[in-house]
Amino acid sequence: MAFAAANPELSGKLFFTSMPEMFFTPTSLRALWEAAGAAPSDGGIVHLRFGGTRNARVLKGARNGLVLAEDHEAPPLTASRHPFASGLVLPAHMRRVFAYSRRVARPAAIGSDRTPLTALPDEYMAADLAGRRGGRGRDAAAEGLEIVSLAEFRSNAWAAGPVREGSADLAAALQPRNRAPFVLLPWNLNHPGTAVPTLIERTLSLQRAARPTVRLLVLPFNYPGQTGLIRRMIRHVRATADDGAAALQGVFVGRLSSLASLPALRRLARVAWVDGNDPEYDWTMRRLAASGIEPLLMDADDAVTISAETRYGLLHFDTKLPSLRSLRRLIEERKSPGALTPSQD
Repeated sequence: MAFAAANPELSGKLFFTSMPEMFFTPTSLRALWEAAGAAPSDGGIVHLRFGGTRNARVLKGARNGLVLAEDHEAPPLTASRHPFASGLVLPAHMRRVFAYSRRVARPAAIGSDRTPLTALPDEYMAADLAGRRGGRGRDAAAEGLEIVSLAEFRSNAWAAGPVREGSADLAAALQPRNRAPFVLLPWNLNHPGTAVPTLIERTLSLQRAARPTVRLLVLPFNYPGQTGLIRRMIRHVRATADDGAAALQGVFVGRLSSLASLPALRRLARVAWVDGNDPEYDWTMRRLAASGIEPLLMDADDAVTISAETRYGLLHFDTKLPSLRSLRRLIEERKSPGALTPSQD
């Protein structure tokens, strides 16, 4: 959306699809042109893939480029021989990389020592957010802002979307007697070494589930159909929290499907904790700031290794997390008199 808004002159030529690699036969291409409204006059296609390097795909017969927001300066430790395991290798037909950050470690296509990289201007970060910083918004159940507790989460309903039933646990959490400030916690589902589940576990261990000091609103992004990771997190919370049932009712998962409801999200939470281990953390922080939400890069004073079994083999990530002492300080800061509560705007 931001890329398209920064290129209004291309608005009539842009077509978005989640799986472009499926269009490669004459029959499927005809279906694509029917959906897009017209075929290119010169018969050529420029295919821009948004997302991470490990999931980069090419469209046969097109000029392929990758629009990248992640930085793999510190790749994982792995014994895997898969060429895409490191996050620094691209398919052979990827001709150019467009990067949202000038500090991105340059990936290279197979068979190429140096794939051209173009740094995108700053306006590409938030062109679609122009005029969205103000406004009071409606309530937290506004259309386009979907929130349910981990106890209410149902994978099929979330994948089908939108979730229209509303959240009874959210309504209860916003009652004056139960009110505690919300903190947003972005979660990159495309990063196998994510520290977010561990951060949730540690936060829950520092407060009572029935009377939390802060409430977490987890915002998954990248590959939203991968609900298995959310279900795994739910099982982990249920097994590790002192009161698993109450903990699941007090941690929420949400998504914003319409920028019209951005004020409603800001009304609920004005601060986000950002995991600095995420290769997209710089993009996430700048995007949040442009949305009028304060991003806080979490302290990293506790070193751990996170292991993840992926399609590319077993990957090990050197990860730094906030210690329990640092996390307790963050929690105390959110409940201080100067901290915003869900009722303030």
